[in-house]
Amino acid sequence: MKTFYTPILLIAFTLLITTACQSHKNIQPNVIKTDTLDLGYMYWANDFTPFGFGSRYSLILLGTVTKIENPAEVSEDAIYTSVEGHITIKEVILDSKSHGNDMNSIGSITTDCFEGTTLSNGDQVLVFCVSYEGNYAITGKQSIIKIPKNDKRYITSIKKYINASYDPRIIEKDIELWRKVAVGDALENYLKEYKDYLKEKN
Repeated sequence: MKTFYTPILLIAFTLLITTACQSHKNIQPNVIKTDTLDLGYMYWANDFTPFGFGSRYSLILLGTVTKIENPAEVSEDAIYTSVEGHITIKEVILDSKSHGNDMNSIGSITTDCFEGTTLSNGDQVLVFCVSYEGNYAITGKQSIIKIPKNDKRYITSIKKYINASYDPRIIEKDIELWRKVAVGDALENYLKEYKDYLKEKN
């Protein structure tokens, strides 16, 4: 009996070691994203919202506000007051890869368009960026939308909208959802304009 169990135990031990080694190889170290993307601020386009004929985005991010700086000192003739905010990226929803930025290595963004916002540390936000002068830029506070934490309906809605080539009819049922975060009226108005445009076109 002894000679019968010995090879079986040897085989079992070999399989155990092999499986352990394979499992070890499959464990990949977490990549820490340390780079920060500094977004320009198109302050003259501050009335842009996520929805409209002029709203075509190059980059859309889901993130968390981590810090809002104190307002910078400005001269009396300053066009706007710079208030810088920092946002940690949780998910890249849309990346047009327009400007050579490797979003796989970028873990946060900064922008100085936080003047007049009601955002605070810990808020979950959607950030909508456009292309401007060879890089990504933001059009203002209406392009940083606070959404409830762990509510994936907003992300699902915006992905449907983008995949439908910005056709607002695809998310018409989501107007009330977006109204909860203060851009439902913008979506409703765009929907009316879009339908009128299609009527005139036909």
